[in-house]
Amino acid sequence: MKKKKRVAAIITEYWDISHADVVITKMLEGFSVDGVRYTSTLEIASMYVDQFPETDISRKLSEKHGFPIYGSIEEALKCGGDTFDLDGILIIGEHGEYPENELRQILYPRRRLFEGCLNVMLEAGRVVPVYSDKGYAVVREDIEWMYRKIKEHQIPFMSSSVVPFAPQYPASAPPPKGAPLYKMFGFSYDGVNESPERYTYHTLEMMQSIAENRAYGESGIKSVQTFEGEAAIEKLLSPEWNALYRKLGGFINLTDLDKFPYSMTNPMFFEVNYVDGLLSGILFADNEVWDFASAFQMDEESEPFCTEFFLQDKKPYFHFGRLVLEIEKFIHTSRPPYPVERSLLTTGATDAIMRSLYHKKEIETPYLQVRY
Repeated sequence: MKKKKRVAAIITEYWDISHADVVITKMLEGFSVDGVRYTSTLEIASMYVDQFPETDISRKLSEKHGFPIYGSIEEALKCGGDTFDLDGILIIGEHGEYPENELRQILYPRRRLFEGCLNVMLEAGRVVPVYSDKGYAVVREDIEWMYRKIKEHQIPFMSSSVVPFAPQYPASAPPPKGAPLYKMFGFSYDGVNESPERYTYHTLEMMQSIAENRAYGESGIKSVQTFEGEAAIEKLLSPEWNALYRKLGGFINLTDLDKFPYSMTNPMFFEVNYVDGLLSGILFADNEVWDFASAFQMDEESEPFCTEFFLQDKKPYFHFGRLVLEIEKFIHTSRPPYPVERSLLTTGATDAIMRSLYHKKEIETPYLQVRY
């Protein structure tokens, strides 16, 4: 039997249905995907947890499965000793009580967690595969810093939303790899008056996972612009976006396509302009839409097609099982399933959207003009 890889889990918080739970607990206790039972090929050798709320389950799992929880990242990576000899690192930098800046970005400490791991690896003179949940850092400066360090030190790195790994319906809807792409449109959502940042990132990941396979490859993002209230509705119903909106709205069975835009509490529309001319639109629809679905148009004359990335809305969240399988393969091979530039684009565009909302202007994104 092949030997399991030993990894450390570096986590902000660990409670029932948190991201740590739907990822790490599957590795500890096994999981099923499409009726098939899997046992993890990774061993959780150690853990660092940044915050322990009353709902914490990490200590209970530590007792049950016999892995230690350490008080610092360095101790966790060295398993309480003097040597770093693990095979991989899992960073789950989501959830927890962290400050929010004036742009309504929750400042999860993803850079701090990554930097703590990087320092240990550089001191030891060896790098191992690193998985970071939900993208790079939160703000532009930290996103750029992480990307530079990953490239500089040639760190095998994987970072993602779970959405691109979810099954698509209908399965035949996406174009073949290498097909041209002219325009794409998707919905984002969250609770009423919530910041659009959290789920808009997932929508960007969903759409980028299709867009990056277009003819000529990925060219990067040139600029981002946001629209709010009446301006968002006008943009949605403009000749530029109306056809894709109606196609996707019909696909997910919105009740009344004419009235829907006016039913939203705080409509927002995000426009992402790619270097090669590809145009992407996202409607943030408060809590009116709960589907990760998107529409794509291959050229000006072609009929748009739609696809839904299907997520299970309760435990065991089988889509996270699919992600876990990809993470484990990555830890074993050091080969991420897509280039690290995808995460640069999706986290960078999310930050740019939030800056555009705050400053109420178009945001140029020269640091996102990368090809892959």
